[in-house]
Amino acid sequence: MTLPASPQPGPSPVMHKHPDIARLVTLFYERARADALIGPVFEAKINDWDAHLRALTAFWAAQLRGRGAYRGQPVAAHVAMARRIAPAMFERWQDLWRQAAQEVMSPSDADVLIAKAGRIAAVLASAVAQAQDEAA
Repeated sequence: MTLPASPQPGPSPVMHKHPDIARLVTLFYERARADALIGPVFEAKINDWDAHLRALTAFWAAQLRGRGAYRGQPVAAHVAMARRIAPAMFERWQDLWRQAAQEVMSPSDADVLIAKAGRIAAVLASAVAQAQDEAA
């Protein structure tokens, strides 16, 4: 799940253009990192949290508003960690995301982001399960 560093140091333009999404991403990852179930996976894989927060702010800005320059490969990143990921982790990720989205975003934006997160979690969970089956 390590993403390439942003070409510019410090806060990215997308974080300034979408401060609500930047707050959401920051709040979510504060909670995810502290979570007993999913925190260890994030901490083991992400070395540059500033770059990760910039990248994920861009990702969610693109998901919600069609703007943002995300360049990651989330399916490949999750498949590479298939041995460390359990189905319950996707459920916990969605719970934490839902809580943060409802706290930070407008109700309509929160609903959109929660629905998109559910679809993304389903895709990632399926890819991880397939990788686990192939490895067994």
